[in-house]
Amino acid sequence: MEIAGRTARGDARRRQILDGALAAIREQALADVQLASIAAHAGLKPNHVLYYFSSREDVLMATAAHAEDQLAEGRSERLRQIPAPEERLRAYITAYLPKDRNDPVWKLWMEAWLRFSSRDGFAQIGWEAQLGWRSDLIETALHAMGSRAPTDDEMTALARRFTFLLDGIALHVLAGHLETGDAIETAMSAAQSELRPSRGYVIDSD
Repeated sequence: MEIAGRTARGDARRRQILDGALAAIREQALADVQLASIAAHAGLKPNHVLYYFSSREDVLMATAAHAEDQLAEGRSERLRQIPAPEERLRAYITAYLPKDRNDPVWKLWMEAWLRFSSRDGFAQIGWEAQLGWRSDLIETALHAMGSRAPTDDEMTALARRFTFLLDGIALHVLAGHLETGDAIETAMSAAQSELRPSRGYVIDSD
């Protein structure tokens, strides 16, 4: 847990540390991202980090929450401002997938997933973030399908399947097997297949 009191200055210092952690994660393998590296990227000393966070894992947990908050901020509104269904779906996919193989948020979640069974904090952050992503996906898919949208249960199942597919594609980006642009096109093709006419609904072209 964070161990310093909450003040405006303290909040700014925490953000400095969390941004430093993201920078360190982008440049290094996560196993090499220790407190000294986080502190260096934040322009601080390790003891300054420990004033605000009790451990490396606490920094990483707070970094995951911070990163997801940044990704979620204004995302729903931005997607709603895209009227063309296919373009909105592409925007969602682009926002969801890693920017490149060194995307720090995805690198961080790779470790977080492995800790879900023993780290309730990571699990809670991941669950809350996934609820936001899934809500935006369902709204995006409903916009794409228009009057041909399935039932709520079918829509939930579709969103679950598609999220799993995006997660799998993301792993190939992180492994260097796919460039981000190719990953987006692969996901778009999968979306078209998922929404194929044989299921009774397709992406509107209007």
